[in-house]
Amino acid sequence: MTVGIGALIPTALCLFLLIVTGFSARKLRLVDDTVTKGLSVIVAKVAQPFLIIYSIVKLDYSALNLKNGLIVLGFGILLHALMALVGMLVFSRVRDIDEKKIYVFALTFCNCAFVGFPIIESLFGQIGLFYGAFYVVSYNIGAWSFGVWLMSRGKQGARVTARRILVNAGTVPCAIGLLLYVLQIPLPDFLMTAMNTLGSLCTPLSLIVTGSLIAAMPLKHLFFNGKFYAYLSLKLVALPLACACLFRVCGIGALIGDIHLGIFLTVMTALPPAALTTLFANIHDVKPSYAAQLVSLGTFLSPMTILLVMKLSELIF
Repeated sequence: MTVGIGALIPTALCLFLLIVTGFSARKLRLVDDTVTKGLSVIVAKVAQPFLIIYSIVKLDYSALNLKNGLIVLGFGILLHALMALVGMLVFSRVRDIDEKKIYVFALTFCNCAFVGFPIIESLFGQIGLFYGAFYVVSYNIGAWSFGVWLMSRGKQGARVTARRILVNAGTVPCAIGLLLYVLQIPLPDFLMTAMNTLGSLCTPLSLIVTGSLIAAMPLKHLFFNGKFYAYLSLKLVALPLACACLFRVCGIGALIGDIHLGIFLTVMTALPPAALTTLFANIHDVKPSYAAQLVSLGTFLSPMTILLVMKLSELIF
């Protein structure tokens, strides 16, 4: 099991260039709070639903692929539930409610597509990307149910109901995409192209929003906050290694013939916080600048921490 530094550095540099673009646009007064929040809504409720559907319906269909994909989906849901439980327990004594929400959300949900896919491809090839798409479905189901409940609860004017948790801009596209995939309903090329184009807006716009939010606060808050480093040590190193030990003891590695499921899930837990952390924090007014700083620092450190986790995981597996 090897993950070359070359698979991580270009991705990290691309992420930071997009963050710097948003930072510069805010400093040059090309965007403000209103534009930033508007971009957050566009990503979360327009671009991302199309990305979810496209990422599922483009997959190659076979009964075996569907079976293995559903195994990955099931383990993805269990892993997100485990991370959410750990986050709620570990950060139960954090006094600042908004900071607690950010910590739990960022611990539970990782950047499993833009950062995760290059690593998965380097380890497992194209079949890794196939199963990665099913894992992203579990991510979206969790983010748009538990994540929405977490970020919006207690906010003035927010109505957290079972219907809003189960029927929203994340869960509905997941259901539509899976239905189209299972029934093998063909979609015209122009529709696939349109969904792909809209979906491709997610990464650049979400990171531009992150950069814009960072620009609203002094940079010293990004690199000199001791709480961030303690948190990221837990999220990016300690928990992934603990999960690797758990996967090894449970012997789940061979459940799928063409990938090592334990390594696959370890990679997913070792990824930096999802950009959706910033978007949801901005939409629900949960210290968005604080969330943006945590996401940015986690992204900056992740190439080094992922390599460390993978090297130590070699000893475990």
